[in-house]
Amino acid sequence: MLPFSLTGFLKYLIGVLVVQGVTVLLVVTAYRTDLEQTGLLFLLLNLAIGALTAFWFTSMAEGTRRQALSRAREGFAREREKIRVRAEREKVKEVKNSRQRVSRERQGASPGGNLKTSLVLGGAAGLGIVVMLTQFVTLGLLTLTTAGGAALGYGLRARQDRLGLGIGKLLPRTEKPVRTIEAPSTGQTTANRKQTPNAR
Repeated sequence: MLPFSLTGFLKYLIGVLVVQGVTVLLVVTAYRTDLEQTGLLFLLLNLAIGALTAFWFTSMAEGTRRQALSRAREGFAREREKIRVRAEREKVKEVKNSRQRVSRERQGASPGGNLKTSLVLGGAAGLGIVVMLTQFVTLGLLTLTTAGGAALGYGLRARQDRLGLGIGKLLPRTEKPVRTIEAPSTGQTTANRKQTPNAR
């Protein structure tokens, strides 16, 4: 692979050859004419050709610079896209690892909690049955409904945790707008009392 652009090289080569050819033509024409009469004309012609050639080379250099800049931008855009994709993959991997870790911790902590809760609820239900059998029907029913409500609430909470729902997602909290009452300042209050008579 060439260390330079072949098309750019050809453009510059053509420009140099044109300048050399025009210079040779000017020199040959200058030898065949009287320089005392046409010397200023040859000088101005030479300066005009040099300026046009400089503009030509400048435009070619600007085009080459723009191409290099666009290639660099494309390379940076590709690199930035690679970095973004890599960051997204790492983020997804980290989220997956944290979910697995939380799931393992939850599974490790739940058997002991389930056993304790079951024992408490079973004891409350047993106490309710014993109280009912000993003729305290109202107190027994109250104990049984309390134990049933606690069991139902615990089951609902366990289901929410298993499905990944938060506490507020099943029963969203409704916010009520707050009404504000503004009291007029003391100067306005006395002016309003003078203007409006008592409504009594």
